[in-house]
Parts: sequence; C-alpha cells; structure tokens
Amino acid sequence: MLDPDGYDRIHPADLDDAALGAASREALLASRYIAPDHPDWERVHTFWNHDKGDKLRERLRAAASVKTNSALYKGAGNVGLELRDGIIAVEPLKYAGRGGFEGIRDLEPTKLPEAISDEALGAAIRAAIEISRAPWKR
Repeated sequence: MLDPDGYDRIHPADLDDAALGAASREALLASRYIAPDHPDWERVHTFWNHDKGDKLRERLRAAASVKTNSALYKGAGNVGLELRDGIIAVEPLKYAGRGGFEGIRDLEPTKLPEAISDEALGAAIRAAIEISRAPWKR
C-alpha cells in the first residue's frame, strides 16, 4: 500500500550508483510500515485508487518522454526495497503485464547492511534492475 504521507519523487533515469543509492536510502528512511492495527490503516488502505494510478502513470510518461503506457513499460525494470532491523532487502520484480510487477519465483532478495555505502547500494539496485528486465516467462 502507498502511504498518503509518504515519499513521492521522480528522479532522473541517469543517476550514477552513489546518487541512486542516496535517493533510495532517502526513500527508505521516509517510509513507514502500517499494520492493520495502526491508527492510519484505513486511511492508507483506501488511499490508492484508479484515479491516483492514472495520474501516476501520466507523471511517469511525462518524465520518460513517452506517450503510451506500452512505451512506458517496454524494457522497464522494478525493484522492491525494504529496510527492517538494520537490513536492506533488494528484490528484483518481473513485469506481469498491464503495468504490474510481481516477485520472481525461487529468487531471494539480496540482503545488505543498512550501513552500506550509497555507491554500493546503488550498484546492488542497478544489478537487480537488470535481473528485473530479463525476459521472464509468465
């Protein structure tokens, strides 16, 4: 679920490893986990809808200088990041069609210490993006 109070930035696609790692760390540190028993659960649970999805895709198409969703997702990669108990998990996701991504069977996330350098974090994310872009069978 997306947090209405969460991190919302689009960065240039050409960041070097250090800048990619720094931007990712900034997003991780701005994130929070909202469980069903948290006071914000209903607010977060109902935040995302089709209108918000359409607006996000519109912003992403503009940032990528493309006109269609097909062009936006062609060759796209997606990586899930999680920071928990001093460990950063980097998980490549495969494209599942229609703008959606899902986990890759039998592929465990890469676990990194929170204190890893921005450059090394960015390099790990970049490697995971390349795995995500691989031609996975659906």
